[in-house]
Amino acid sequence: MEPSQKKNYIMLMGAFIAAVIIIMYVFSLRSQLQEVRSNQRHYEEEIKSLTSVQQTEALSKNRSFLEAFFTYETTAERYQKIRPLMTDRGFKATHPSGTKPPQSKQSVKSTMVGLKPFEYQSSKTEAEFFNEFKLSTEYNNVSNTETVIVKTSLIYVKEQGWKINDVEFVGELTGRPTS
Repeated sequence: MEPSQKKNYIMLMGAFIAAVIIIMYVFSLRSQLQEVRSNQRHYEEEIKSLTSVQQTEALSKNRSFLEAFFTYETTAERYQKIRPLMTDRGFKATHPSGTKPPQSKQSVKSTMVGLKPFEYQSSKTEAEFFNEFKLSTEYNNVSNTETVIVKTSLIYVKEQGWKINDVEFVGELTGRPTS
């Protein structure tokens, strides 16, 4: 072999080896990309399932709170039932500023029916509900039924789940036929 043929042969061999290395590298990158995409799809599905679980948990906690808060025999019973469902801030929002929850055993009965919750979730750890329902209250054997709207704000507390963080009486619906 002549030196120029040897030089061409070595260059051709080097180019071939470089091409093989580049092809192997490209295939390696492709397989890594497929693995990353597969993991991404898996994690997206997990996040969706977690989000839907938390949303249903928030809705369930909202319903439990409203049933406990608006269905009671005495005001003392009412506050005893709602305390575990709330944050400190939320609990304070259920009674006037600077006062303690009433401990009275007076005969005040309240029931809630026909709950229609409307949810707005601003993040994965915060949810707000506008709740429409019929509220019947009986005091000294005098009964009154109204359709009311109550706004509840929930936050997700780590290792405790969803808690009511604020309660606001929005108002009554008037001029609607009762059914």
